[in-house]
Amino acid sequence: MNTRSLDSNLMTSRRVAYVPFEDVGNAYTVRMRKLLSEYGQVARFEGAKRAILRLASLQWWRYDSIVVNWAENDIIDRATHRVSLFNVAKLFAKTLVMRLTSRRMVYVRHNKYPHATARGEEQRAQRWIARYERLFDVVLSHSGAEVEGGVRQYCPHPLYERLGSANAAPALPALLEDLPAEYFVVFGRILPYKRIEELVDAFPADRHLVVIGPVGNEEYGQRLAARQRANFSFRPGYLSEQDAQAIVSRSAGVLISHADADVVVSGTFFYSMSLLVPVLAVATPFLEWVAPRVGSELLTVARDVPELCAKLAQHQRQPVPPEVARRVDEEFGDRAVSNALRAAIGDRA
Repeated sequence: MNTRSLDSNLMTSRRVAYVPFEDVGNAYTVRMRKLLSEYGQVARFEGAKRAILRLASLQWWRYDSIVVNWAENDIIDRATHRVSLFNVAKLFAKTLVMRLTSRRMVYVRHNKYPHATARGEEQRAQRWIARYERLFDVVLSHSGAEVEGGVRQYCPHPLYERLGSANAAPALPALLEDLPAEYFVVFGRILPYKRIEELVDAFPADRHLVVIGPVGNEEYGQRLAARQRANFSFRPGYLSEQDAQAIVSRSAGVLISHADADVVVSGTFFYSMSLLVPVLAVATPFLEWVAPRVGSELLTVARDVPELCAKLAQHQRQPVPPEVARRVDEEFGDRAVSNALRAAIGDRA
């Protein structure tokens, strides 16, 4: 039989469940499902109840692999923001059912602990998540700084798909036409852990800051809206992908002002790399690890918000050399991500 035909048949017969199957408000899940589809049929997990009925009829294997994301969020009680033992038990039980319906279990660790964790509960949450990881055959991290010792495997975070020409930024949306020619942008969901108010208060008077994105916490959004400054534009709300790329592409740089211990990587960083827009950020283990890989043309790291503001005051955006674009593609392009996913889900059909 032709080798290419054999590989095609194996990929067609391999079944991969992706959790959650919904888009959960960003393009990450769409990109990951697309890349996983190179190695099999990507499907929704049928649910624990249906899986239990299947197991009761002695139908053990339904999936070759199950890839689980953001499960760590389920251990926190939504009302108290503390670790709930009931939620922990429910999550462990559901995952054990998944194990019985899949040959290989893959967990993508997105956060060290959930963003909403109550203060004082962080270490407890991390201990439970560490126990949870043991239910999986493979644990992936999008940060190379998190894989020392071989406990986890590194998988690059995928880049986002760029709209239009790489040589021309899309037209600026009407809601931002009154902006100065040069501005810096904080882009993404607006939540307290990002500490945007600290950046607004310390921002250089001769530079302009735009904060734009959907508000994930109404009280926090109101606090930002109350900060009236001539060099600060607050534009809350959802954006089309075209408008989002226009705003980021035309900016002098994207700012990341938080470095909380719960965050593994920032999706904003990868969004910016997709568009080859410079990032200026407060240092995290991931950013310090990745800095020499992308180069100073695209990443400037500071110790804290005051130092970040001092650096952006001197920042001038320059054209990105072709070799830097190639470096970004080598580090985070589809081939790099696909190779890591293939190693994680295995080749068995």
